[in-house]
Amino acid sequence: MPEYNQSRPLSFSNDWIESLLVTAARDLPVDDAIVVNLSTTPLLYSAGAARGSILPWKSTVLRHCTVKSGELLALLHVRQRANLGGVALGWDWYGRRAPQFPRGTPLYISSQDDIGEVQLDPFASFARADSASPRRYRLKLNLWYTPEETDCGIHTGHQFLEVHTQVLGTGHMQRFRENKADTIYEDVTMPPGLTHEPFFTLHSDAIVSYPWHRYYSDTDCIWMAIELHPV
Repeated sequence: MPEYNQSRPLSFSNDWIESLLVTAARDLPVDDAIVVNLSTTPLLYSAGAARGSILPWKSTVLRHCTVKSGELLALLHVRQRANLGGVALGWDWYGRRAPQFPRGTPLYISSQDDIGEVQLDPFASFARADSASPRRYRLKLNLWYTPEETDCGIHTGHQFLEVHTQVLGTGHMQRFRENKADTIYEDVTMPPGLTHEPFFTLHSDAIVSYPWHRYYSDTDCIWMAIELHPV
């Protein structure tokens, strides 16, 4: 029999954002948290007589609810907002990891939590198409922080599957025709609790490609990157 409701803090849990990883959730009470479904099956929850679900690789804010069943999920709770910029004191300025990153851009990245290996059909999970081609991926999570009105940089070229969950503040995920801000063609507003639709394109051989894209913050923002790296 599986052991239900096994949990541990994620490596980036801190004084501002409480972050937990839960496996095999059953009748798990959730007082107030962003709940992220990190599995290939729907997460089921109840609020009294009401019932609801969270699709794979999606999220929502739940208050005074019970997770009836969920294979793997993250719970993110904002502990405090005061002195939010203090998260940067314990995180890396992104330019330390990417030497070409603009020195004037205040973008900070937490430690990355390597969750482990998962198996999924990327087409069924993200392209809503059935290819019956399960593949192995390494699931990794980390948080990002940036203050208000920050352009985090237009970029492309990721070799892994990635979506983002907004944790605090309001930001935007944007797509561009070229590496120029005035070629924007999609602007997705990111309120707390939202995980956006994938920006990547999956090709028939499961190779992934990305358009030019960026994150832009309206307010001080924290968001979580969900990365699936091919094994």
